[in-house]
Order: sequence, then C-alpha cells, then structure tokens
Amino acid sequence: MEKDFITIKTFTYPAEVTMVRSYLEMMGIETFMKNLTANRLGYTIGGIQMQVKTGDYEKAKEALIEGGFSKTEDFKL
Repeated sequence: MEKDFITIKTFTYPAEVTMVRSYLEMMGIETFMKNLTANRLGYTIGGIQMQVKTGDYEKAKEALIEGGFSKTEDFKL
C-alpha cells in the first residue's frame, strides 16, 4: 500500500493536520496520515507525514499552494 503513496507534507503536531486533510479531501484527494497515532501517543520522531496517491501528487501540490498551506518553494529540491 505505501508504495502507491508519496509524502507531500510533514506536520509536527496532530492539531495541524485536521484542516489541511479536510481541505484536500474536499478537493477529492485521498490522504493517508503516516505516524498520526504514534505521534498522538508521543512515540514518533520525524513528524506526521501526509501522504497522497502518487497519481494525485501534482493535484495535491497545487491544492496546498492554492489553499495557502504550502509555498511553491516547499516543493523544490
């Protein structure tokens, strides 16, 4: 399953996730939150990774920028 998903954004706190996740799902983009439960319990290092299907990456990237949740430079190598 994870091979079909790619990390698009990383969060430090669970409270940051809700609005962004709802926004992407409202745009028809399925999300998977890696480390969300572990982070809530205090067991993770490296943050909560928001992942989207590989085929939705570009659409999700544009949605995050348009929604004000990310900047263009966040996606540059």
